[in-house]
Amino acid sequence: MAPVPRRRDPERFEERRSVILDAAAAEFAAFGYAAATTAAIYRRAGVSSGTLFHYFPTKLDLLLGVLELGRAETVRALAEIAEAAAGTDAVLAYAAHVEAELADELYPGLVRAIGDVERLEPVRAALAAETAAIDDFLARNLVRALDEDPATCAGQARAIRWLLDGAAADALAAPVPPGSLVDAVRALLDGMGVLRPRS
Repeated sequence: MAPVPRRRDPERFEERRSVILDAAAAEFAAFGYAAATTAAIYRRAGVSSGTLFHYFPTKLDLLLGVLELGRAETVRALAEIAEAAAGTDAVLAYAAHVEAELADELYPGLVRAIGDVERLEPVRAALAAETAAIDDFLARNLVRALDEDPATCAGQARAIRWLLDGAAADALAAPVPPGSLVDAVRALLDGMGVLRPRS
C-alpha cells in the first residue's frame, strides 16, 4: 500500500514562511548579509534547521525572499495609493510612503545587507523588478498630471525615483526629517513645471 501524501495547509505554510522571512530580515539588518547565519535565522524564527531549509535552501534564497516580500509590499502600496489619488497627488503620496519606510528601524541595516550582494544577478533582477514597478507608477501619474508624451514622463519619473533613492542612501547615515522628502519631491515637480498652472 502506497503512503498517503500529507496535505499541506496553505495558510500555515504562508504563516511559517512569513515568520522565517521576518527573522531573516531582522538578522540581515542587524548583522549584514555576510555575517548573518542561517542558524541564527532559524533560532530567531523559532523553527528547526530542516524547516528553514525546506522553505529556503540557501541564505541567498532567504535574501531573495525578503526582497520579493518587499517588492510585493511596494506593489500593494502603489495600488492603494492609486485607488485614493492620481497625478501629482499620487506621486506625493508615494514620496510620503517612502519617507515612512525610511523611518523603519530595519531599513538602514537591510540596505547595507543588500549592498553586500547587489552585484549578484538574482539580487539585481529582484531589485530591478521593484524599480520597474515604481517607475511605471510614477510615469503613469505624471502622464495624467501633464497630459504629455509617455516617453517624456518616463524620464521625469526616473528623476523623481533618483531623488527618492538619494534620500534612501542618506537615511543610512541619519534619519530623514519628517516631511522633507515630500517637500523635495514637490520642489522637483514644481521645477519640472508639473505643479504650475497651465495657461
